[in-house]
Amino acid sequence: MSETSQTGEPGPRRARRPQLTPLKALLPFVARYKGPVAGALAALVVAALATLTVPLAVRRMIDHGFSDEGAGFIDRYFLVLIAVVAVLAAASACRYYFVIWIGERVVADLRAAVFAHLTRLSPAFFDSTQSGEVVSRLTADTTQIKSAVGASASIALRNFVLFIGATIMMVVTSPRLSMLVLLAIPVIVLPLVWFGRKVRARSRHAQDTLADAAAYASEAIGAVRTLQAFTNEAFVTARFSGEVEKAFEAARAQMKARAFLTAFGIFVVFASVVVVLWIGAQDVLDGRITAGALGQFVLYSVFAAGALGELSQVWGEISQAAGAAERLTELLAVEPQITAPEYPAPLPAPARGEIDFAGVGFAYPGRPDVGVISDLTFRVAPGETVAIVGPSGAGKSTIFHLLLRFYDPATGTIRLDGVDLRTADPIELRRRIAIVPQDTVIFAASAADNLRYGRPDASEAELAAAAEDALATDFIARLPEATPPRSASAA
Repeated sequence: MSETSQTGEPGPRRARRPQLTPLKALLPFVARYKGPVAGALAALVVAALATLTVPLAVRRMIDHGFSDEGAGFIDRYFLVLIAVVAVLAAASACRYYFVIWIGERVVADLRAAVFAHLTRLSPAFFDSTQSGEVVSRLTADTTQIKSAVGASASIALRNFVLFIGATIMMVVTSPRLSMLVLLAIPVIVLPLVWFGRKVRARSRHAQDTLADAAAYASEAIGAVRTLQAFTNEAFVTARFSGEVEKAFEAARAQMKARAFLTAFGIFVVFASVVVVLWIGAQDVLDGRITAGALGQFVLYSVFAAGALGELSQVWGEISQAAGAAERLTELLAVEPQITAPEYPAPLPAPARGEIDFAGVGFAYPGRPDVGVISDLTFRVAPGETVAIVGPSGAGKSTIFHLLLRFYDPATGTIRLDGVDLRTADPIELRRRIAIVPQDTVIFAASAADNLRYGRPDASEAELAAAAEDALATDFIARLPEATPPRSASAA
């Protein structure tokens, strides 16, 4: 399948070097909610400080508490630890709430922004892009981002702050042992980064293959009458199963890479801790540090190792979110081909209804060698009724697409009430044109909502009049749970 350029033209999918930079596109959405972000960060710092307090108490108890004189000392410290745990629990709950709230809010805003952008794109974009793929990006990719911005971000931030704090306290406790740990960090981090890139690449591929399957299913369901008329149920089912199997294989490759990344990260991190602890035990025997200091260092090293191990697991989810954000960023980067000029020409008021085609030529994007219209010239005077007839493919629908400025002609000009359509605002232009499409679309809404689609602010009387004019009042009344519009006379 192809990907779409910024102008809406199709292009081949290119192999990219996956990065986390697409996640920067989420920053404007996050920045809208400075209060919850500040609350999450404050709760995060409080929870980290509470956690880092525990090893200090353990050291004091080991070095001073295990004696008859220190019994009361131990009691006091355990009471303090209970208070610390209570603070930790409250701060963790606040952090979780704020971060998850931010994740849900950001994704809701992102979905709304992507959908609003899609509604403004020119029909040329949808001519070259499968609607199923677009829906997959709007739903599956945003869900992936929600997982990362919400739960994964919460875990990542907590463990990052905990890792930094534990590392600092390790240095304060024993610079010698800490130096050994810090020397091992590059050995741990560099392979994790390399494996993380592999996970991101495979995550992007998995998301693309899933979008392919969704796009094919959307097309098949949308044309289910044609599908069944040609008795192609078995063929379509087999092909969709093949697409799903491709998506599964891509997801399995991603899972393998992520599982290996997790196993490697945990093994290397905790193996390095074991080695450092063995060296620390020798220092206690040689009298270089106390048993309490070693216990404190052990807890801080476990905190740091656990945090780094958690980060290695969350890294995979964040990498998946980066792939999803990249796909959404590509979609948001597509610019509509048809836009209003900086200073649109005003259309006359009231409208006269004069249409003028002068030497118009046009070919659909992607098929420039297949001209649909060539040197078309005609004029429709105000109040005049004109019928355009011709065989299928002659360009009848294309004339109306050009009049609605879904596309611009390759040659010639089109004017409405004397105004060149290229110089007018497309929205204002379309508001002056009423259209009854050849293929009727019924939206998943009430009969009243469908009738009001062209004028959401239509009154009840206008709604009833439109239903009567369309000879729809009787069958609307027979619809289950329908509320038929009142007749114009009754209104």
